[in-house]
Amino acid sequence: MPINSKKKIQGIYYPPGDKSISHRSLILTGQAVGKSEITNLLEGEDVINTLLVMRELGARITKKNGKYIVFGIPPGALFQPKKQLDFGNSGTGIRLLAGLISSNNIKATLKGDKSLSKRPMRRVTDHLKRIGASIELKKNSFPPIKIKGVGDAIPLNYDIKIPSAQIKSAIMLSALNTNGIVKIKEFKSTRDHTENMLKAMGYNIKVKENSKYRFIEMKNDKDLKPIKLNVPGDPSSAAFFITAACLKPGSKLVVKNMLFNKTRIGFIKTLKKMGGNIQILNKKKVNNEILADLKINQKTHLKSTILKPEDVPLQVDEIPILSIAASYAKGTSVFRGLKELTVKESNRLELIHQNLKNMGVKSEIKEFDLYIHGDTDLKKGGAKIIHHHDHRIVMSFYIANLICEKSNKIDDKSSVKTSYPSFFKHITHHTH
Repeated sequence: MPINSKKKIQGIYYPPGDKSISHRSLILTGQAVGKSEITNLLEGEDVINTLLVMRELGARITKKNGKYIVFGIPPGALFQPKKQLDFGNSGTGIRLLAGLISSNNIKATLKGDKSLSKRPMRRVTDHLKRIGASIELKKNSFPPIKIKGVGDAIPLNYDIKIPSAQIKSAIMLSALNTNGIVKIKEFKSTRDHTENMLKAMGYNIKVKENSKYRFIEMKNDKDLKPIKLNVPGDPSSAAFFITAACLKPGSKLVVKNMLFNKTRIGFIKTLKKMGGNIQILNKKKVNNEILADLKINQKTHLKSTILKPEDVPLQVDEIPILSIAASYAKGTSVFRGLKELTVKESNRLELIHQNLKNMGVKSEIKEFDLYIHGDTDLKKGGAKIIHHHDHRIVMSFYIANLICEKSNKIDDKSSVKTSYPSFFKHITHHTH
């Protein structure tokens, strides 16, 4: 059943397992000797590729009654892979595993699909070369990544200038098999799931934060202990439903068991500022991560907002869906400093702008700032959405049908399987 402008968002919603935590849970339990159990793992293609690579590197992973059982191997004991390691579309998978492999005495080639093969890797590999690994990239920038890892990695201090959890996590994973103390200084705080999971698994890691920097110190004098982990609901996936509910007056949605990590919920602050009626309930801490339920009871239209460049890193994945909200809000919204959007699965900034225009929204880009002139009239819609197989663009402009007179046309929605395989089933279930 297609969604259209007559529909609202309703019901009790369980978001799929968090993608970031799913990747990390497979990698870290794969480095813990003994039996770990993971439930609610996101079964998107990206995460399954990480699982297959961890198996190829020596972890034993099986699935039983919806639960993943992992028997890991200790840091430094990765198997020599027999074939190239294929990450499909996953930037997280390829960058994190490059970190893990770089401090092991093995050779590996890490590759991906057409879209991943155009994404910049030196932001990670330049750091990893410093520990003694030898690394080759295609055109000195892109996958495939050929790594000859090093068994006696040099413990170093790192300053991370680009706000990226993937860079930081790659370095932290290389530290698992580095003797001595590894220190990381981050200039903008980014998602901290790797740190939280390492702490939950009893590793020797210290994290300090002030208003400017985050400092991480790791020492490999304690083993990673196996863990039982129930992966919390993914806020980046739930964002499509939460935003849709705020956008459409009359919507009533309850979101259950969602990850409420402060580095992941920037978009909730933005929606509240725009007039989203969001209540946060039942906050609790499990395995070092905070979870919560949310209640949305939207009675009025949203109003426009301005996002500053420093607000963007904490909601970078939600900009596409927030742009739909801004289109149906009173006034002009400005999202400033969206440079990082130009190197995602696609040039997201350009695609958001083009598609908004095609469906009848006035939008402009000035340098890396996006201006959206919103109002509470239905848009003409009927646009053929250009998505370059970017899952977040596909999902955002599918949700846009809620505010369009004519539904937008989206050819080939298969990219959604990378991050949210049950998206269309869920959206049909929650629109009434």
